[in-house]
Amino acid sequence: MAEVFNKQRRYTRIFFSDREKAGGVMSPMRNQDESFPSSILNISEGGLQFNQKRQEYRGLQPGDMLLLRRIIGLQELIGLANIPMQIKWVMDNEYLDHVVMGVAFTDLTDSQRQTLQAFINTCLSLHQEEEKS
Repeated sequence: MAEVFNKQRRYTRIFFSDREKAGGVMSPMRNQDESFPSSILNISEGGLQFNQKRQEYRGLQPGDMLLLRRIIGLQELIGLANIPMQIKWVMDNEYLDHVVMGVAFTDLTDSQRQTLQAFINTCLSLHQEEEKS
């Protein structure tokens, strides 16, 4: 399954490998009719990190609000939809092919939080099993 990372973080973070890709469809809150695809690099109960191909980058900046429309590629997270998020940081290096952004969830429902917690707990259990083998 995915890699687990929990060093000095408030929430346990689950990283996705190349073979376990997770995608997202997002919209700027100011224009919800406009949506764009992204690759989700990691996720936690507090938010996620994603990247976008440079040619698809829309000039998003820290403080901008987004809506996570849905997650693609992870059946366990299908319940995570229409979640408001705020961009906390942007890594935009002109020499890289992708722009990377970190976002914080601003309003998870109890159901969405439970879905995310169950996913993270499953990943943690699988990671612990792999370490024992």
